[in-house]
Amino acid sequence: MDSFESVFEHQFILQAMEDAVIATDLERHVLWANPAFSKLFQFSSEETIGKTTAFLYADPSDYETQGRIRYHASAPSDPRPYEVLYRRKDGQTFWGEARGATITNDAGDRIGFTVAIRDITRRRQLMRDLRHEKEQWFVTLKSIGDAVITTDENSRVTYVNPIAEELTGWQSGEAHGLPIGQVFHIVNEYTRTRASNPVERALRDGTIVGLANHTLLLGRDGREWSIEDSAAPIKDDEETIRGCVIVFRDVSEKRRLERQIAYQATHDALTGLPNRHLFQDRLVRTIARAHRSGHSFALLYIDIDHFKNVNDRLGHPFGDRVLVELGQRLKGVVRETDTVARLGGDEFAVILEEVSDRNEGMVLGRRLMHEASLPFRIDEARVDLTVSIGVAQYPEDGTDATLLVKNADIALFHVKGDGRNSIQFFSEEMNRTVQKRIVIENELREALDRDEFFLLYQPIVDLERGKAVGVEALLRWRHGDEARLPEEFVPVAEEAGLIVPVGRWVLETALRQTRRWLDQGFAPGRVTVNLAAKQLHSLEFAAFLESLLAETRVEASLLELEVTEGTLLHRDHQTRETLSKIREMGVRISIDDFGTGYSSLNYLRHFPVDTLKIDRSFLTGFPSNHYDRAIVRAILALAKSLSLDVVAEGIEREEQARFLRDDGCVLVQGYLYSHPVSPDEIPPFFGRTGPRSGSSLRE
Repeated sequence: MDSFESVFEHQFILQAMEDAVIATDLERHVLWANPAFSKLFQFSSEETIGKTTAFLYADPSDYETQGRIRYHASAPSDPRPYEVLYRRKDGQTFWGEARGATITNDAGDRIGFTVAIRDITRRRQLMRDLRHEKEQWFVTLKSIGDAVITTDENSRVTYVNPIAEELTGWQSGEAHGLPIGQVFHIVNEYTRTRASNPVERALRDGTIVGLANHTLLLGRDGREWSIEDSAAPIKDDEETIRGCVIVFRDVSEKRRLERQIAYQATHDALTGLPNRHLFQDRLVRTIARAHRSGHSFALLYIDIDHFKNVNDRLGHPFGDRVLVELGQRLKGVVRETDTVARLGGDEFAVILEEVSDRNEGMVLGRRLMHEASLPFRIDEARVDLTVSIGVAQYPEDGTDATLLVKNADIALFHVKGDGRNSIQFFSEEMNRTVQKRIVIENELREALDRDEFFLLYQPIVDLERGKAVGVEALLRWRHGDEARLPEEFVPVAEEAGLIVPVGRWVLETALRQTRRWLDQGFAPGRVTVNLAAKQLHSLEFAAFLESLLAETRVEASLLELEVTEGTLLHRDHQTRETLSKIREMGVRISIDDFGTGYSSLNYLRHFPVDTLKIDRSFLTGFPSNHYDRAIVRAILALAKSLSLDVVAEGIEREEQARFLRDDGCVLVQGYLYSHPVSPDEIPPFFGRTGPRSGSSLRE
């Protein structure tokens, strides 16, 4: 049914909105009917779908006749209207004017038919009245809603009803005796060339003739009307043609709606730019032109950096206005022959036609970046944006739309991976990197099911007490004969949307291990588990954590969840709400990589934080780098003033530990004390004093 309905709705329904329309298969079983059908025939869709159309005919022989003429697999296509006596559900009969058309699939094979039916009972009655009582017929014509013009057998006007007078601008008396072409002046809507007048053909062939689609009636007063019509010959009792009657209606509003629907189908509703569908069409056409001319062109994929922060901070209506203005700025940079499209969300695409080389594409790309970087001032608010741009060049980076889009997207992916706010052209090295990530992603999807993840634990040491007071759970991936570190696969998991299930597994495994330690009589103190940003954004995370704590019977005070500083910088409502719920349970919160973010420290006032973890990058230059020493001392002073704990990571040398201890940092972890080890190796660290003997930096 989907293929029939899709073809039907797109190719026919807009041309017959007021008519009853059905779609059938080749055996004439009804597959679809529009609301006008149910209104005309009084049958519901349930009473119609699946039946052959025989039940609609008042005379069964008409069903057979039309099947032989029009509705069989090899019947020639015949768009001419024909008249049939139909029967409604209540048994009443009526005359209908029907038009049949074939439905074909993408391969061009005939798969069914459409039939549009219009009730012409009144029109036939008018024809009879014309022969029997002309004056009564004129009165009736004046009262109907359609425009009507009659002619004699020489195509000269004999009558114009009031609706036709309004549309043509001719009074009936003025038009009498004039050639129909002078009064009924019609042209093609697009080419403006004169259209064939249906009256002449109806008189010549003696058949009902319809107007071509997209016909305009040019009124005498200069107004224009989109019209639909049909012309029928007037015959006397001896079947001699005595004239013609043309019945037409104003469908300007219908045509306007059709154009609006067509526009909406190809343009972005927010920005008015071409959407993904139209962009793909233009890209294919650009490729064809470039192939014929031998010219090159550039395809740019543009992504706004961290646009979610704008929506979270200022609201989606504000973000929408930024997108509209950005679209206009991008259009202002390129030429009329180029295309700027919005693909969705904060993604745009630009087709730069006839660029001579990559340098020209780079120059235009940087102009686009510059326009995007200018401040956006809306309702007294200011927003500064940056964009990332990936570029693919025709024909070097692909000669078909699919490959060009793929390679531009790969280039964009690399820009975002390298820190954003830049522009890069596609290269084969990028492709190899992406293919490697795809392999890792596919393997990650199977890793959970295959139980390939495992946790190691690194002690957190109290320098004053000389022993471990907690552990951090560290994820590893058993991949063949090697253990992969998080930095090798966690970014891929985040991009692929796998970080949430992996994070759940880590939390479950760490808490179950904590329960085993407790059952063995060993108290591990604080158990720290890393938490991904996407876990915090999940509405169900707090409830999941609470349920897991209850299931494992682990006190909330034993658990500390570690989030990166970057997770907190955006201060979105969902993150703050989730962290508050976690804190209310009694779970501690620590900030990992503290001091590496690019924002003020205001977020410390907005989030419930217990611990700051000094990033190892500030300790690698010890003791010679006085800048690092100053930063570490500043962090320690800040933590002390806010009554926060501090843990220093990456301690590998005695002089690092001495400096930290002398400046008041009590808690540390690093290879000086232990590599990450298995759960069974953890308990002894809680009785050990000082660094491990013969410590090595090898893992």
